[in-house]
Amino acid sequence: MLIHAFSFDSLMLLAIILIAGAVSYGLAVLILRIMHRRLEGEGARVPVPAYFTAVTTIWALIFGFVAAEVWQMNNRAVEASLAERSSIQRLAGSAAVEALDLFTLRVGLSDYVTAVTEDEWGAGANGAPHPRADAAVQAIRLALLEAARTNTPEPLLAKMIVDFDELQDARELRLAIGQRHVAELKWALVVVLALLSQIAIAFVHRDRLRAGRAAIAIFTVAACLSIWLVALHASPYSGSVSISAQNLTALF
Repeated sequence: MLIHAFSFDSLMLLAIILIAGAVSYGLAVLILRIMHRRLEGEGARVPVPAYFTAVTTIWALIFGFVAAEVWQMNNRAVEASLAERSSIQRLAGSAAVEALDLFTLRVGLSDYVTAVTEDEWGAGANGAPHPRADAAVQAIRLALLEAARTNTPEPLLAKMIVDFDELQDARELRLAIGQRHVAELKWALVVVLALLSQIAIAFVHRDRLRAGRAAIAIFTVAACLSIWLVALHASPYSGSVSISAQNLTALF
């Protein structure tokens, strides 16, 4: 459920996060008032003021790990996109009319780009391989085998085979990234620790209601905006901030 929310428009995602933050703020303020009444004058039962930093520090560490994983996944997605484009461009250059003039290979590459951009990248957000793209890969393979039975120079043929292998590797990496989102349990842990941080802040401010409300509000706004900025990039191939297939569509 959390992962599906990351594919929303950026403003819609921000609205959802802010609404959730407002609800959690209200609950934390309610807990603050309850503790203010029940723990008044019982200092021995209340942790020292610095106690809440333990929970917020744990939240910051976990959120930092999640953010680092999101950035790393996006960097790998960009690398896979550029590697796939480069492989297609090299194969298309070798198959061009002014080069080896391999018509079957040109058709296979064009079909591959169409299948990837429309089916895998567009409709499926690279969540799974599409049969039309698989068929295009096979067509490219058969075109190279056909070229091997002609008078194609062996060094050029060997280079095209290497390019084809790199194309398949880049595609597999793209699909692997599309299938591997940051685990929902990690995001759930971030949310739970954020709630516990609000409660901890309320607990140590139970004797100062105004200061407690201000502290909870500051943490809530900071947490919501931080989660929003990272969540925008949580799904590399969908959502308002995502990697597009424009680099591939520009080739044909």
